[in-house]
Amino acid sequence: MTDTIQAPRTATRIGVLVAAVLLCLMTVCGVSSAQAHDELISSTPASGEVLKAAPKSLVLTFSGDIKKIGTILELSDGKGTNVDTTFAIDRREVTVTPSTTLANGDYTLIARVVSSDGHPIDKKIAFEVNDPAAVAGSAPATTSAPAASAAPSATPSAQPSAEADDTTTPVAGMPAGLVWAIIGIAGIGIIALVLLKVRRQTK
Repeated sequence: MTDTIQAPRTATRIGVLVAAVLLCLMTVCGVSSAQAHDELISSTPASGEVLKAAPKSLVLTFSGDIKKIGTILELSDGKGTNVDTTFAIDRREVTVTPSTTLANGDYTLIARVVSSDGHPIDKKIAFEVNDPAAVAGSAPATTSAPAASAAPSATPSAQPSAEADDTTTPVAGMPAGLVWAIIGIAGIGIIALVLLKVRRQTK
């Protein structure tokens, strides 16, 4: 009679443990997929680059397709004055074209786009135009060049903090979610072993 009563209870406990393990695995898969958001792969010009000629267009390449809805692109000079631009989206590439030729000086492109998975992407790209052949404004360009060379050095240092917001803090080289899931599975395995030992002792 005792064995008949304990058997269903043990089976129920094992079923609960199996369900808990499956839940942990689903959590790990969910954390991994959440981290696989689209990102900026490259840009022309690159952030911090000094150009010897004014670019006719700026190209941003992302890891996934970009939606036209929600796209905001702002180009400004070193004084913070906006530069008129137009843009075109071709799947993963976003091309920004200035309406006028860029004079010598510092420029910052702020891109706010939405990837195909609905994840918003914010990027800031700073670059400098230093064309020796430029005639207009050559004297101001030489006086502002030292300050312009210092500006890009501050921009790259700010980029890692923006990108770190989209990632989970790693533990021992692995995402924190994966580490906690492994700890949970190990704990469940220990509980299962204890229950099996108790079951054998009751027999």
